Amino acid sequence: MDLESTNQKRTISRRKLVGYAWIAAGAIALGELVAGTFAFLWPRRKEEKEEKVFIAGKTSEFKVGEVAIMRKERTFIVRTENGFLAFSAVCTHLRCLVNWNQVLKRFECPCHGAKFNPLGEVLEGPPPRPLDLYKLQVVEGKLVVDTSKPIERTKFDLSQVVKG
Repeated sequence: MDLESTNQKRTISRRKLVGYAWIAAGAIALGELVAGTFAFLWPRRKEEKEEKVFIAGKTSEFKVGEVAIMRKERTFIVRTENGFLAFSAVCTHLRCLVNWNQVLKRFECPCHGAKFNPLGEVLEGPPPRPLDLYKLQVVEGKLVVDTSKPIERTKFDLSQVVKG
């Protein structure tokens, strides 16, 4: 009898085993949910591998009135009669990427309908200010753009144009 009673103490019923398995599965699922939520909400580190300065091309390659799109760098290069401008392709409203509409000759944000003229000024929509500029230099006949610090502005000024 003692031997039989010890065997009963060591065994577990199938019902309890299934119950423990469900508790373990629920704990694992809850843990994955919590970990996934934190991974989603945790801020990402910016990759330092991104190039901050790039050569857009020779000044002679850009025609007056045309907009060159540098997709990888998220930059637009505009040549005016007075010189060059380098714009960020990021909308100043909610950080969407704007597109150049060649037919209407304006920048358009697909997210909230913002429209900017070729100088980056707001034509319509919710953006609080014009498109940001990037520092631009002409070095040995080439346009060098520095995207490390966008220049926020309230309006277009002729002093923002780089002679080339």
